[in-house]
Amino acid sequence: MLDEAIKRAGTYGAKEMVIGMAHRGRLNTLVNILGKNPAELFNEFEGKKLVDTSGDVKYHQGFSSNVMTPGGEMHLAMAFNPSHLEIVSPVVEGSVRARQDRRQDVVGTRVVPVVIHGDAAFAGQGVVLETFQMSQTRAYKTGGTIHIVINNQVGFTTSRKEDARSTDYCTDVAKMIETPIFHVNGDDPEAVVFVTRLAMDYRNEFKKDVVIDLVCYRRRGHNETDEPSATQPLMYSAIRKHKTTRTLYAERLVQQQALSEQQVDEMTTEYRAALDRGEHVARGLVSEPDRTLFVDWTPYLGHDWQTPADTGYDLKALQAIAEKILLYPRRRGGAEAGQQNL
Repeated sequence: MLDEAIKRAGTYGAKEMVIGMAHRGRLNTLVNILGKNPAELFNEFEGKKLVDTSGDVKYHQGFSSNVMTPGGEMHLAMAFNPSHLEIVSPVVEGSVRARQDRRQDVVGTRVVPVVIHGDAAFAGQGVVLETFQMSQTRAYKTGGTIHIVINNQVGFTTSRKEDARSTDYCTDVAKMIETPIFHVNGDDPEAVVFVTRLAMDYRNEFKKDVVIDLVCYRRRGHNETDEPSATQPLMYSAIRKHKTTRTLYAERLVQQQALSEQQVDEMTTEYRAALDRGEHVARGLVSEPDRTLFVDWTPYLGHDWQTPADTGYDLKALQAIAEKILLYPRRRGGAEAGQQNL
């Protein structure tokens, strides 16, 4: 879905995409979409790579890279995200709006926001509604956001809908701005691609948010050490018997004679070997990115808190601002009485 969203946005002339997401699938996205080197990721887990920051966990870290699309090169930025899952939503919108302003992109075609949610967080956190509420305002709109809800039907330990929310669908909260909501089966990759194209086409045409409800499931536990069957024995009994999306689609392609079983096995083996070798596995990754597509942060790196900085501001500019904010606004009807200094 993400791969197709990037390509589709590129065909419409987008030069930047800002992605916000929580923890589920984040490492997958960093490696397979943004092109983070798997060897670098593995080293972080093994403690071989020292990070000169606050030492945040791997699931919170951001990343950026450039990829090639049918419409040309695009810069991808993954926003850093804390454990308060949906707080990244307005952060992404602010980042996108700033980038659009910098590019004088008043329509919103050149910078595209994509926010990936969990079903329980999307329905349960108020910041989601606050972000939707701002999405159509003049000061904060970004030309429409693609919202992808990873609907794995579980909010940590709550798997019954009757105990999780009061609406039929987790995406019903998006109806507040009458945005289209597409429900799609995560086990049908071709349907997923179709819906992604439809969503991006709608966003490009109407400059409004679109929501995709990706109905799927969580195969593993909450983290690497969690055993999910302890809290959801019935759900995980069914999940263990259910073939993975990759297996189901591979079987379908073999049945359609689009691929042979040997080719399927070779693709799996080659991908795994590339990971073991520490090679980049993202498709279309640009090795020498166009630096005009993103801000060069180099001058701001490598400083400590004691680095001297000029925080002064031009006195005449300050006086001009002060004079402006001390004026009454004009009254309706053209009366001049209010146009005077306090």
